Amino acid sequence: MKAAVYEGANDIQVKEVPEPQIGPADVLVKPKYVGICGTDLSAWEYGMYEGGLIMGHEFTGEVVDVGENVSKWKKGDRVVPNSLIPCAKCSFCSRKKHSLCEDMQMVGISINGGLAELVALPETVLHRLPDSLDYKTGVFVEPLSIVVRGFSRTSFAPGENVLVLGTGPIGLLSIRLARIKGASAIYASEIKRARLEMAERLGIDAGINAKEEAVSLRVESFTNGMGVDLVVECTGAPGPTAEAFQLVKRGGTILVLGISEEPVEADFMTGVLNELNVQFSYLGFAEFPEAIALLESRRIDPTPFITKVIPLDQVVEEGFEALTHPDSNEVKVLVEI
Repeated sequence: MKAAVYEGANDIQVKEVPEPQIGPADVLVKPKYVGICGTDLSAWEYGMYEGGLIMGHEFTGEVVDVGENVSKWKKGDRVVPNSLIPCAKCSFCSRKKHSLCEDMQMVGISINGGLAELVALPETVLHRLPDSLDYKTGVFVEPLSIVVRGFSRTSFAPGENVLVLGTGPIGLLSIRLARIKGASAIYASEIKRARLEMAERLGIDAGINAKEEAVSLRVESFTNGMGVDLVVECTGAPGPTAEAFQLVKRGGTILVLGISEEPVEADFMTGVLNELNVQFSYLGFAEFPEAIALLESRRIDPTPFITKVIPLDQVVEEGFEALTHPDSNEVKVLVEI
């Protein structure tokens, strides 16, 4: 079968590999669409994954075979897999803190994922994709689960205002979820004009081009110098993450969803004096059903975020190379398998 195999930094090869074999509790899935995620791009640039890995952790697919002990799934079922496979044995799993599992596996990150014509997965990792959700929209279940979990870990309440730093897919999903949760005003900053325009089409109250204007001065003008109740950091860049301490009001919250590969300076003096809450959040797991429900109800429609769909053969040139180019205006690139 054909697969996109990660061999190291700036080295992904689309080639023929053996088809996966399923165990008694596994399901064989034919991926339909796979999203290229910011974490994948970091691996492409910095060499974060082990060589020989088939990438892809945001995807949908169809069941083509099941192991002898599998009763929940059958051939033809439409599925979306959770990217996290917890061990179910450690102290964190026993307290339902699955994203902190001491022995987790991650689809497309530590075990083979969806950028292939077939993938074998444990039956427990799969969720049913409703017939009313197409395979493209279903790709957003995984990133939306991250946003849902992040917001649940804050004390955000209706009537509060929000600033989203970075309007890639996670930032755009954060904007929609903040509106659903009753934000009184939503602001967003971004350095790429096309992404900021997409946020503006979602109905934000104001957009800030961080390349052309000072984010802190604009936020002061919007909030009468008070700052916002909640800053959602989605860039994964050291600069905006550090600046968040100057953008949030006294007693406010900084929710960090972006992952920075570099150290980030933190203004602890401001944090202490203003009694700020800094909340980090990692993976969704138990949030998958809520994410599916939000997409199925159309309360969140991420289809406008899809700016390009490419074949597997083009995943390097039109996917990874294009997305990491400084002039790229892409938001979400999907790979059709």
